[in-house]
Order: sequence, then C-alpha cells, then structure tokens
Amino acid sequence: MYLDVSTLLGLLVLAALAALGWFWSDSLRARESMTAACTRICQDMHLQFLDETVALARLRLARAPGGNLTWRRLYVFEFSESGADRWKGRAQLIGRRVESVQLDNPQGITILGGVRPASSLIVKDSDDPNAEHHRRQ
Repeated sequence: MYLDVSTLLGLLVLAALAALGWFWSDSLRARESMTAACTRICQDMHLQFLDETVALARLRLARAPGGNLTWRRLYVFEFSESGADRWKGRAQLIGRRVESVQLDNPQGITILGGVRPASSLIVKDSDDPNAEHHRRQ
C-alpha cells in the first residue's frame, strides 16, 4: 500500500485533532471534579466557595503514585469566611486524585492533603507559636 504525502499529512492532522479533543474533554472532567471537591471542602469547613469555580493555574506532566505518567493540575479559587472578605485557595490534582488543598486566611494557612484524603486532614499554621494543629475524623 502506498501513502502519498497528502494522505499522511491528513492522517497526522486527524490524529492531532483526536488528541486535542481527548485533552479538552479530560481537562473539563478534571475541572468539574476539582470544583466539586472544593465545594465539598468549603462546606465541610463552613466557608463560602466564591464564584463556585476554579481556574487552572499550572499544568505539567507528573508520575502518579502507581508510577504512570499523568497530568498534574494546579487550580486556584477564592473563598470567604464571612461573605465580606475574599481569600485565595490552591488545589492540586494529579490524574483524578486531589493531592492537596491550601487555604490562605487571616488565621494562617490551612493545608489539606498528604497521605490521607484531602477532606480528612487539616493543619493550621500561622506566626502564632500556639497555632492549632488538628486532624478531622
């Protein structure tokens, strides 16, 4: 079978369009799952999830815990404690798993994640040496 240059170029363009379509669909599903996770975390912590959306801040390739190559996505979002303030949050997704969530607020930085699922661990750090460190069960 003989393939001329135009046929080969057409096949390459078709493959590139299919890969782009898959990536776009995968990115939408990842954003939806991160939005749902941030909504749940804000509800659990009695915070308002502002704008009810997350924005992709960084995208890179990484190794998943199983060793597979996957996308690591960093999302940013905003939340409020009282409705009159706005604070930044960052959430990292590796593949389909929420790796960590960080909430900046006046009491310090709240970090969720690590070895346990993101919704089960809370660590509060601040300049105060009596800062509260606790785990939610």
